[in-house]
Amino acid sequence: MRSALEPVFGVENWELWAALIVAALGFLLVPSRGGLLFGRPARAPYRRGRFLSANEKCFLGALDEALGGGYRVFAQVRLADLVIVEEKFSEARRRAALNQVFGKSIDFIICQAGTFEPVAAIEVDDRTHLLPARRDRDVRVDAVFREIGLPLLRVRARPSYSAAGLCKLLAAAGIGGGTPEMTSRSWR
Repeated sequence: MRSALEPVFGVENWELWAALIVAALGFLLVPSRGGLLFGRPARAPYRRGRFLSANEKCFLGALDEALGGGYRVFAQVRLADLVIVEEKFSEARRRAALNQVFGKSIDFIICQAGTFEPVAAIEVDDRTHLLPARRDRDVRVDAVFREIGLPLLRVRARPSYSAAGLCKLLAAAGIGGGTPEMTSRSWR
């Protein structure tokens, strides 16, 4: 007995085509293989990372206390969001300038509470800042902050920070001026 498809494909070829069609449908229907027809798409390779290190959280607590209510602190701000490359320079020079800031972030930016205008930046320097590549990066970042006229304060990483100590650092940079409500507390 002959099938209607036999003249076109032949019996052997028909079975091969049927197997290929079943395999293709299986691929489309199985989410783990990238199929999106039924079910959920394949799981992305993401998982939650850390936003701030334990040391940065400790520092931020003391910094908030030292600043009081007149300022807002933002963490892990992209350096590219703080600068504008002037149009008057050539395309090549603008691209080179942007390459100097892309992919870099600053630990903390202090802004006026009412205007959100940045008044200073803070980098908490841990032992990675002693590495040659990191030192080179720090020199370039320092130069960018000098160029834009925004103070960049560098604080050596330590196990704990006091709001009183940070008040002194901030006052020396012309920020704040008051004392924290609780100067004896050290953030751990």
